[in-house]
Amino acid sequence: MKFFLTASIIGSICFACFSVNAQSKFSFGPNAGVGHSWVSGYQNNQFKLAANAGLSFVYSAAEHFGIGLDAKYSFEGVKTSGNSVDLDYFRFPLKAIYFFNNYGDKLRPKVYAGPSFGFLSSAKSADLDVKKAFNSTDIGLTAGAGLNYRLVNSTWFNADINYVHGFTDVIKSAAVKGHNRSIGVNVGVNFGL
Repeated sequence: MKFFLTASIIGSICFACFSVNAQSKFSFGPNAGVGHSWVSGYQNNQFKLAANAGLSFVYSAAEHFGIGLDAKYSFEGVKTSGNSVDLDYFRFPLKAIYFFNNYGDKLRPKVYAGPSFGFLSSAKSADLDVKKAFNSTDIGLTAGAGLNYRLVNSTWFNADINYVHGFTDVIKSAAVKGHNRSIGVNVGVNFGL
């Protein structure tokens, strides 16, 4: 219930912001990514494949500045020498974006940062449900750099390198503290309105 309430509030705010002057300043489209995730507090972290897929929304009222919101399903977790835990989240990164070059240019590099809100969907270890051992929400910071390449008028290919640094403790146990971390590459296509 908390997830749907939070998602509705974020969606309503974004819709209100985007509906003002939205023509040619608003774009959206699918995106997906892969990378590496881990949870601080675990010893002997190893490579853990992370992946995500969802939608990206961008509103750019000024030539060099924009606001972005992603709504995605994210496969995260941690792998150690003796164990692997899969943590799946509904994740909503809200980003302040700075675009380089001018609006009409074909290639526009960008940098961004902002809060990331995660809502735990499932947690499994060795096919066992361990969701009760983890907190249901994750709040952190997302930051990254990338580029937008105009394919045709009002259609952009996007590629980003992204880092997520969790601030909230995701483990319920008082004996162990752990925070989500991930780094990855996302690609997608946004269509302007």
